[in-house]
Amino acid sequence: MKYSSAHSGRSMQRGQSIAEFLVALAVLTPLFMAVTYAGRYGDLQMTATQASRYAAFQRAREPSESRLGNSVLEDQMRTRFFADGKYLNKGHLQSDDSIDKLKKEKGQPALWTDLSGAPLLTTPEKNITVNWTDAPVGSAGAAKAMGLMTKTAGKSYNGGKVAQVEVKLANKLDLVSDSPKPIVIAAATAAIGDSLNSGGSMPTRDAASTLVPTSKVPGVLKGLLEEALSLFEPEGPIIGCIKPDVVAHERLDGAPDNSACK
Repeated sequence: MKYSSAHSGRSMQRGQSIAEFLVALAVLTPLFMAVTYAGRYGDLQMTATQASRYAAFQRAREPSESRLGNSVLEDQMRTRFFADGKYLNKGHLQSDDSIDKLKKEKGQPALWTDLSGAPLLTTPEKNITVNWTDAPVGSAGAAKAMGLMTKTAGKSYNGGKVAQVEVKLANKLDLVSDSPKPIVIAAATAAIGDSLNSGGSMPTRDAASTLVPTSKVPGVLKGLLEEALSLFEPEGPIIGCIKPDVVAHERLDGAPDNSACK
């Protein structure tokens, strides 16, 4: 009798443990899934932030839509930030980069998929949008600096731009609805800048020369200053030298040599 009572007690304890385990599993499973998807959505959020910075800077740098249309800029942004860089052009950026070159959702990072392997971002050409607005910079601080620079260079300043990037994603956090609404992540960046209306390295060098005081130093005085500096620094700077090429021409196939000082 005592044996039967003890055996029955152990059975009840096992039954209670299984019930507690199932309750804990029902609570923790959605939590574990939420943590997994939080990382995936977070990575897409950071990508949207970087994409908005790129778009805003490019538009501020080139305000003319005739030279760089919004549709072209937006297409380049989608391709360069929301596709795996190694999938398109073997990791090289090209002027004709387009999301249309990708087949469906191929080329996206593996992190941007759900637990079954389905992409969180579908039809990126439709679900990634950019809204453009003007950036009110007022009349102080950066606006004064930009105005002074462009006026000195004899150019015009077109103000700042705001690029707001919105990305619609499949909602994997809603486990109740049959057709959950998509998750929309957004990022906005305001940028001010001026390309000085330059269309190449040489015009850029010429425009920059108006902003560099040492470029106005007479040739004879430049020589004297360089001789004086060479006493302290044998390979010292060339007074008033402005080289337009950031990358040496020998590293670019077919590029002209624009490395001569202005």
